[in-house]
Amino acid sequence: MFNTINGLPVHPLVIHAAVVAVPLSALLAILFVVPRTRAWARLPLPVVAVGSAITVYIATLSGKQLKSNLEALGGRAQWDASPLGRLVAHHQALGMQLLWITVGFAVVAVVAYAASRRAATFHGWPELAVCSLLVIGAVLLTVQVYRVGDAGAHAVWDPPAAAATLH
Repeated sequence: MFNTINGLPVHPLVIHAAVVAVPLSALLAILFVVPRTRAWARLPLPVVAVGSAITVYIATLSGKQLKSNLEALGGRAQWDASPLGRLVAHHQALGMQLLWITVGFAVVAVVAYAASRRAATFHGWPELAVCSLLVIGAVLLTVQVYRVGDAGAHAVWDPPAAAATLH
């Protein structure tokens, strides 16, 4: 299912959606935290955050499929020992971390939406807690999506130099 579309691997196609959706959800979180823009960002935040989590999930599934296709070409043991195999494993580990961060962020975004709809109770510590989690999540998302993308780009475009930096 997550193998190819018109002969092209799904993974490089779907990661472009994640590269747009994840930072957009981080930006919407910052807009939600600012009281003047909260009403505007209230509904798009959980929608984009949940969409980001789904997109990252599809990217991880398609990445696993692409990796298994590459392993089949040269044998798994040979693949795991190769510099490219180590780079892809590093990229995959970072991608799994991003998946968990986006899922957690989506939960916080949905809670923020639900809590902020009750304006009378969304003041004081509940507002501070939710907004703090959103800011922390936005920073984590931004840093992690960069790390995953950087590792993947190096694995594709400059494997020898990137492999040297793993040790």
